[in-house]
Amino acid sequence: MYMIGRVLSFLAKSSSLIGAICVILMMLHVTADVVGRYVFNTPLPGTIVMVANYYMIVLVFIALGVAEEKRSHISVEFLTDLMPQRVQTGFSVFASALTVGVVVVLMISGWTEAVKKTNIGATMEQGSQRIEIWQSYWMVPLGAALMALIAAYRVITVLTGWRNGLNETDENAKFISD
Repeated sequence: MYMIGRVLSFLAKSSSLIGAICVILMMLHVTADVVGRYVFNTPLPGTIVMVANYYMIVLVFIALGVAEEKRSHISVEFLTDLMPQRVQTGFSVFASALTVGVVVVLMISGWTEAVKKTNIGATMEQGSQRIEIWQSYWMVPLGAALMALIAAYRVITVLTGWRNGLNETDENAKFISD
């Protein structure tokens, strides 16, 4: 089981790297567009479509698994902190199981939409150009799947008591929460 956690952690780290590369590409693309627009009076065609339908989609959905691994999602713990550790663990397992359920629904819906958009070859028009955007729809089920896998894996390891192998530790989680 530990190796599964290491693989999930590697996937989360890889998606984090993809997100970082995406941020750099977006900065370069927007900068080139601004320089082209105001210095040479020729903006890059399709910048708005690329930023809104590629860079931002990748950044938002690829980060879901990373946030789940690091336990970085928003949580309010002012009442549960007063409860015994066993009750806190129970709430944590329940919350993670609920997360899996909700994110699996998101993943299935995203998959269905991605298949539809791929089949019709979805495009957007900016100026006189048509830009294909169907590829970006696949980020939703991909990011949701990674988040669901990590949350489900965490539930299993908490219930069984096995080492989880994820990069996040309870010590890190307490530090992040504080």
